[in-house]
Amino acid sequence: TVATNALLERKGERIALLITKGFKDLLFIGNQTRPKIFDFDIKIPEVYTLRTLEVNERVIPFDESCRIKDLGEVKETSLGKKVIVEKEPDTEEVTRSLEKVASKGIKSIAVVFLHSFIYPPHELLAKQIAEKLGFTSISLSHEVMPMIKIVPRGFTVCADAYLTPKIKEYIAGFESGFSDGLKSVRVDFMQSDGGLCNVNRFV
Repeated sequence: TVATNALLERKGERIALLITKGFKDLLFIGNQTRPKIFDFDIKIPEVYTLRTLEVNERVIPFDESCRIKDLGEVKETSLGKKVIVEKEPDTEEVTRSLEKVASKGIKSIAVVFLHSFIYPPHELLAKQIAEKLGFTSISLSHEVMPMIKIVPRGFTVCADAYLTPKIKEYIAGFESGFSDGLKSVRVDFMQSDGGLCNVNRFV
């Protein structure tokens, strides 16, 4: 209930979102998924981002019959898919953007790039840069929701970045209440599906 309460009370972590350039407003715009599709009074879901940073990167799924040619290097992914890497992220640009965010006291970021579920290197690069800058919580969309459709993937990774620090804070407080920090015993948490998860893999 820690995460649920933080979500309902809007007491999650302050976060920033890194997204492919040109899609800054994507999660605000969303898609046609809503309870009453013909309702004129449309209520847009809240996005829990304090800052949204665009990253100039682009990956395009490739097919042999595709007419898109010569846009970049064709690479084969670990899933056996082919993609065209039209634009690699500029490491210095990403670093400068994250430094500005860090200067505002934000320590948690969410990263969602187009087609990262089949080609994650760009998100992993962003994570490496963020770790060097001292960000304590980094959520990557291809890890939390490795599926097609960037809008639900974006909402999911933002929720993860928003809530994970609060869960970690709760676990740290729980462990500190024991003399040895529970290092001598196994600690499992029950998940919503009824299964058990070790504390080290819970978040």
